[in-house]
Amino acid sequence: MAKKHASEIEQELKISLTREDLEKVFASFAKDVKKTDIRHKFLPRDYYDTEDLAMQAAGVSLRVQYKPGKNGTLGSYEQTVKFALTPDGAADAEALYRKECKDMLDKNRPDMARVADPEAVQVIKPFKNKELKHIFTAAIERRYFNVAAGKGKKRGEVELAFDVGKITLPDAAGVEQPLAEIEIEIKKGSPKAIAAIKEKIFKIAPGARVQREDKSAQGSRLYRTTCKQAKNL
Repeated sequence: MAKKHASEIEQELKISLTREDLEKVFASFAKDVKKTDIRHKFLPRDYYDTEDLAMQAAGVSLRVQYKPGKNGTLGSYEQTVKFALTPDGAADAEALYRKECKDMLDKNRPDMARVADPEAVQVIKPFKNKELKHIFTAAIERRYFNVAAGKGKKRGEVELAFDVGKITLPDAAGVEQPLAEIEIEIKKGSPKAIAAIKEKIFKIAPGARVQREDKSAQGSRLYRTTCKQAKNL
């Protein structure tokens, strides 16, 4: 059973590239990994905010996703609040440095009262009495595995996640944005390992670029653009 509440600090670098280049990078790294160590999961995540995207403007994201049960048991829903932290001196300059706070729900709707992490409680305080709206859904197929990179004091272990999918708006039929990204998340050791993996990826896919927007920001931008276009019709 998933923990009712869990929080962690995450440091990850996102790289945007074409689907074809993503597959080239996957094949290059996966050949050195046992097939049994390559995991897969489908991530349909609903993102919520106020209608004017006040949470996104404050650097806070809120999502809800279904978590399948195990051994024939019923699944449940997981609510995640993310917000930026001030990185320490060892952090990778291009990586996102955030706190991720998860709480289990009974229904597939956000419930701010379930947030247990003290820091997260303060971050969401301005939005607790605001009406929340389902802004977009990010439906992602993810393949992921861990690899080591770097040397000496710069050595570390990262999780490489290969995400392919799309962002869709629930209130705008046909409006969607394809997504192909690689996430490099430090799991242990030196954050410098992120840069070592990035360098290898860019050699395989020179057209790749660092994606400075997380999925919350990308979906919010699509929503904002669509709303603006609708008003101009």
